[in-house]
Order: sequence, then C-alpha cells, then structure tokens
Amino acid sequence: MSEARRVSLNSQGELAQGEVQKTDIVLYTSGTPNGQKVSMVLEALGLKYETKHIDISKNTQKEEWYLKINPNGRIPAIIDRTETADGKSHEKRVFEGMAIMLYLCQKYDREYVISYAFDSDKYWEVVEWMTWMQSGIGPMQGQANHFFRYAPEKIEYAINRYQTE
Repeated sequence: MSEARRVSLNSQGELAQGEVQKTDIVLYTSGTPNGQKVSMVLEALGLKYETKHIDISKNTQKEEWYLKINPNGRIPAIIDRTETADGKSHEKRVFEGMAIMLYLCQKYDREYVISYAFDSDKYWEVVEWMTWMQSGIGPMQGQANHFFRYAPEKIEYAINRYQTE
C-alpha cells in the first residue's frame, strides 16, 4: 500500500479531510485511448497505483476472473483498497472510464486540483464534456478503428461514416 495525499476514510467508510490514508489502487487497462484516460487522472492526482495490462487482442477482458471485476468485459476498471485511520480496510470496484474518473476526483481531489465542486457551473461543464467523450466520440472512434484496421473486408461507407463523424 502507498500513502495517498489529502484524505482518508472514517470508520463508516466516508472521507475525512486532512488525514493520510493508505491506498492500493489497481488499474486494469490497455493501451487504448479509453484505457489511458484513467491513468492520466491517477497521475494528475499524484496517486500511486499498479497497472495490470489487459490484452484485448486475446479477449482477456472476457475471461471469468476479469468479469468479476467488470461484468461488461471491457477496460478500464479499478479496484481501490483503502485503509482507514483506525485500521479497517475497504475495497471498491469501479468500471467504465467516466465512472472511474468521477470516482477518483470525488474521493481524492478534495482540493480541486483537476476537478470542481459538485455544485459549481464548471463541474457540470466538465460532466457535459465527459459524457460527450464517453457516449459520443469514444464509440465513434472505436467503430472507426474497427472498420479501418480490423474488419475482414474494407467497407468504404463505414470507414468514411465513422472517420468523418
């Protein structure tokens, strides 16, 4: 376990400001844009974490052990094991990039280094862009990559449709 900055959990599993907490974050990911965005947040927050590479070309994300972490069988996912000041441990599993990023900011960015207060206009602007990234550009890019790189036959309409969106 490594020391995280700024916050810890109290005995009810809630955050308590100003205390040091032990944290052990494991990031399950791959070298895709969707897989890399969580590591960018972890780095920006200065959190120590372990990376477990998931080989999506071999469908590792569909294996039984991984489906217990993310039932959708996709990357990224994290397991966040924390230890409270009174020595109790807590384990949280989070999957889907946007959910992980929101979770990390809510839990660890109490000084708003890379995020904003929940009730601010800026917070909701960030959520709008994150939602667009997760449900708009991300799926389009995934389809563009599939039809351009992996489809058994090149379908010009599909390639053009997803690359120009």
